[in-house]
Amino acid sequence: MTTSRAERAATTRGKLLDAAVQLFLDMPYDEVSVHDLADAAGVAYGLVAHHFGNKRGIHVEAMRQIARQLAQDSPPPGPAATRIRHLIRGHFTSIQQNPAAYLGLMLSADPDSRAIIDSAKELAIHAVSEILGLAPKRPAVRLVLRAWLVAVSEAAVGWIQDGYPFPADDMVELLMAGLAELLRQASRLDDEFDVASALAALARPGELAAGPDRT
Repeated sequence: MTTSRAERAATTRGKLLDAAVQLFLDMPYDEVSVHDLADAAGVAYGLVAHHFGNKRGIHVEAMRQIARQLAQDSPPPGPAATRIRHLIRGHFTSIQQNPAAYLGLMLSADPDSRAIIDSAKELAIHAVSEILGLAPKRPAVRLVLRAWLVAVSEAAVGWIQDGYPFPADDMVELLMAGLAELLRQASRLDDEFDVASALAALARPGELAAGPDRT
């Protein structure tokens, strides 16, 4: 059975993209040449430009491919605390399956990678806000959620680099507690921000969802 031109083109593009993901994870951007990409994929040099325009183009697609590998499904319906835990646990499961991809994306100083990370953070801010019934554009909410997402990514990088010293479920609970505390502090920044409902949603049954101590 013969393959069509479109099928052959898709196969070639896929080979180039797979090679680019691996090379850009292993080496800095400036040390990877178009010849390296073509050789690793086993295709002609000119096909890089044909499918991606130039090295920058294939690098952007490689970073997007890494982000897709790390992406996770939306949490199922249920209590807010369960849904947030699902998001965090899914994040740690994904990065444990693809640690090199996660470190390569998170530790990259390349502007393409940073743009992809920033876009993912924006989606996460809206997802968490929706689950907790918060206004994502409210400055205090936005600030603390951005701070929390930095804590999530830094904790994940350290967790990988230190050889997974703690169970993933312990990391989930650490970050749940961090989110609750940051939300408490948001109400210090914004006197009109009613944090009680969000804290109640995050608390386990029987836990006290205390607001901030203003004394």
